[in-house]
Amino acid sequence: MATDETADIVVVGGGMVGLASAIALRDRGLDVVLCDPGEARARTSYGNAGVVSRGSILPMSSPALWGKLPAYLRNADRGLRLHYAHLPRIIPYTAHFLAAARASRWRRAAAALLPLTSAAYPAHERLAARAGTGDRLQRSGWIKAYRTEAAFAAAALEREILAGHGVAFDILDTAALQSLEPALVRPYARAMLLTETGSVREPGRLIESCEALFTGLGGRRRRGSVARLEPEAGGWRVDHDTGAVRARQVVLAAGAASGTLARTLGYRFAVAAERGYHRHYALHPDSPPLTRPVLDTGAGSILSPMGDHRVRVLSGVELNARTATPDHTQIEAASREAAETLRLGGPLDNAPWLGSRPSTPDGMPVIGRAPRHDGLLFAFGHGHIGLSTGPITGEIVADLATGRTPAVPVAAFAPERLLRWPRLL
Repeated sequence: MATDETADIVVVGGGMVGLASAIALRDRGLDVVLCDPGEARARTSYGNAGVVSRGSILPMSSPALWGKLPAYLRNADRGLRLHYAHLPRIIPYTAHFLAAARASRWRRAAAALLPLTSAAYPAHERLAARAGTGDRLQRSGWIKAYRTEAAFAAAALEREILAGHGVAFDILDTAALQSLEPALVRPYARAMLLTETGSVREPGRLIESCEALFTGLGGRRRRGSVARLEPEAGGWRVDHDTGAVRARQVVLAAGAASGTLARTLGYRFAVAAERGYHRHYALHPDSPPLTRPVLDTGAGSILSPMGDHRVRVLSGVELNARTATPDHTQIEAASREAAETLRLGGPLDNAPWLGSRPSTPDGMPVIGRAPRHDGLLFAFGHGHIGLSTGPITGEIVADLATGRTPAVPVAAFAPERLLRWPRLL
């Protein structure tokens, strides 16, 4: 039976960002309702590599894009797969993305993201201590591996920017990398070990524990998709599958679905859904364990340990409609490459997992108050760093909702920056 209820604030979206926001808002004494379909495997946070890195300050719209563009357009680079029928629907996103692929814009984004990513791991530690998941969080760094000296040299600007912002890393040669990670059987020419990076083993378990924490704090969860956000006198009405909630404020943190809901209110964001896949494999019983995530830059994929001698193989980016039929081309290629990089057994999943990341063209999230509606807060568009920066974003959202100045500056993440193409969206 459908029911109506009231609250101080409604959080739309139950991924890492939404859950962390709901928990932080409860900590501030607000009566919080969290609306989410409740499908754990459907959340992007579930399929994450688990990397929590202070060095995640460099957006995908890099200056290197221009040299790779011919390969991208031919779908010859495993890091990106285009579905041309979908491209007309993301013209504004693509235009913004290309405009952001300049060294000056890259540097500007890195400077804006650094305070957010620097606060990410401490925020994870605070949340993990409360959720009882501290054993799933480790700080052993992560690796970007390069198959050739030429590929390593091509990433010089990345290293320059990281070093300029004080992000610590070590450069490893073939022997040093093999000594550090003996599970890797592929001989890489060079590798960069980002030493300040942590990782979360089995991110889905973290999400489940945060759900339990929120409920234990007295938060209310409503399972079901949100159909409409409607402003009304004194606040908002949020309609979901089983009823409605009236509240003074709403936080839109629905990941890749946020753009669609925002559009019903007249906000036409230049955003896109980045689809990604993963599959789990057992390591061979005689293989040493993989102890930290590894980005194979030559394959455009990530290998991430998930515990119990298991590895998660994650594909590159697919630009396609969020609801389109799965295309396993990338994950199949990533799995073949992984089988030559690690000693793998058979797949542990019946089929690859598929999820959609909420992607902004400049690689920065949308965090802030809606420019035309009182009581509406945006917290989405984190792309590849949603799990990583979710806990600190939740604290920022709670600050904004209660009139406090956030500890992390958020002016660069303002919604207005992606609302400049109203006639094209």
